[in-house]
Amino acid sequence: MADLVINAKVLEDSAARLTSIKTEFDNVDKHSNADSSIWGQSDVRWAMGKFASDWKIHRQKISAAVGDLQKKVEEMQKGFTDTEQKLADSITTTHA
Repeated sequence: MADLVINAKVLEDSAARLTSIKTEFDNVDKHSNADSSIWGQSDVRWAMGKFASDWKIHRQKISAAVGDLQKKVEEMQKGFTDTEQKLADSITTTHA
């Protein structure tokens, strides 16, 4: 079994991906309206629009949860970087 390796880059990438996911949830209505022409028949367009509208509350909850997680990952990354720097500073010696 591989060890879990966490570093500042992994946390930074995770935060960026969570930001992207949240943006998708927040802007899905714009995408559903923009893509309506691909559905062709009006009943299908209506059904897809209804589906997007019905999921609004769920999307908002998911978006909020993803946003909270993204902020926590950013805080972890900052804490990780700060701790790593303090450790590096503590073992660095200057030669006189």
